[in-house]
Amino acid sequence: MSTIHEMALSGLPLNGFEIIDSHSHLGHISHFNNSCCTAEYLLKNMDAMGVSSACISTALAIDVNYKAGNDLMIETITKYPERFHGFLVINPHFPEDIQPEIERCLKFKGVRGIKLHPAGHNCMPDYKNYHLVYEKAQEHKLPMLIHTWGSADLEAIGRLAPLYPDASFIMGHSGAYLRSMEDAIDLANKYDNVYGDLAISLAYEGNVEWFVKEMGSHKVLYGTDMPYFSPTPNFSRVALADISDEEKRNVLGRNIKKLLKL
Repeated sequence: MSTIHEMALSGLPLNGFEIIDSHSHLGHISHFNNSCCTAEYLLKNMDAMGVSSACISTALAIDVNYKAGNDLMIETITKYPERFHGFLVINPHFPEDIQPEIERCLKFKGVRGIKLHPAGHNCMPDYKNYHLVYEKAQEHKLPMLIHTWGSADLEAIGRLAPLYPDASFIMGHSGAYLRSMEDAIDLANKYDNVYGDLAISLAYEGNVEWFVKEMGSHKVLYGTDMPYFSPTPNFSRVALADISDEEKRNVLGRNIKKLLKL
């Protein structure tokens, strides 16, 4: 039994190494019924598990107002600079503002990546206006967390990754469905700049072990989709997984820390 496994079973927060949630949010979103969506709520959950920091984008930015949502993200990372890393959001239906909004947000310390939600914008990840985002991500060598739901999204990532080798593509939800997860594994193995996250809403027993075995622990990122899902199941899946402590440390923090250039 690993040390991390034993610490987790004790019910105490994990300590002694850095844990970073690569996929979390702030605020209400229209299709989720969740009354606890504040930074303080996230921090309470993070502290209970020993999570050092989290990457956040806002539901407001994804849902209805990207500028106001990005302002809330900036306000939050400014208030809690040691606990949150900001991921800005753009709307591809306002192409003239995409690159200026990216540059505006990147002026703030702690904005370290971009969140794209193609399904929320009724687009595919390789929609023409998204390339304005990928150009900036390539220029600044940024990680991008992209909501992927189904194999068509992953096929698009496969077309994009070789075009922008200095940007990092994080497959949010790793495709979501079992067969799509197989496609996500293939992409992570094919391209150095493609990663999968564990915010897998349709989780199966053994998901963590399977991903680590097939992708390698250096390609798997711990993420929870907090606050829309409780963070504890995904946290426990990693902490109690039948993998080594070194692999758990990679998944829980080392990999995203490298992408964020921390």
